Amino acid sequence: MLEISITPHSFYLFGINIGLSVVMAWAVLAVVIVALLLLSRRIKRFEETPHGLQTLLEMAVEGVHNFAAEKVGHCADFVAPMTMTMMLYVFFTTFVEIFGLPPATEDINCTFALGLFSFLCVNVTGFRFKGVRGRIHTLAQPNPVALPIRVLTDMIAPCSMGIRLFANVLVGGVVMQLVYQVVPLVLPAAISAYFNVLHVMIQTFVFSLLSLIYTGEAVE
Repeated sequence: MLEISITPHSFYLFGINIGLSVVMAWAVLAVVIVALLLLSRRIKRFEETPHGLQTLLEMAVEGVHNFAAEKVGHCADFVAPMTMTMMLYVFFTTFVEIFGLPPATEDINCTFALGLFSFLCVNVTGFRFKGVRGRIHTLAQPNPVALPIRVLTDMIAPCSMGIRLFANVLVGGVVMQLVYQVVPLVLPAAISAYFNVLHVMIQTFVFSLLSLIYTGEAVE
């Protein structure tokens, strides 16, 4: 029987419920950090002419930078690293579901935190490149009457982004549970691998795209 729950899974440490999503996020981050530390030692040996792993890394970094530049223009050098960090976090904390592990992004607390991080990135970038007066002036466009509405919209944005990501990840898990119940035993493995990777990539792209769109509006 298919069971769906939107309440966070419990995980007790020293008698305190810290939540399973927090533990999964810690575990994923530990693996990613170790991988990055090992990679940093490899980067020191990179050559002027890229090849192999160096080519892939440079393509990834340049791709994210160009992606950010399309939305935020001259602020891309400042915004792209934060965007890539956010993309890596969303991707890997969700990708673990392919191994049968509960993704951290299935917890609405995690997705709300990501929405709040995006909100901070948007406003830090806005104040950095436009100053206080410039940021207020942007929010007051096209007419000062719109200022309260624009402020309210900015405050709601992290909630809407968090709910959107949480709902999309939850629905993805439900769809795969339905597939497992409908199709034969051998087929779901291939479908699950394809769907999970594609699903995670789409959610990562959409979340980062929305964050960049809001940032672009803040510095326009």
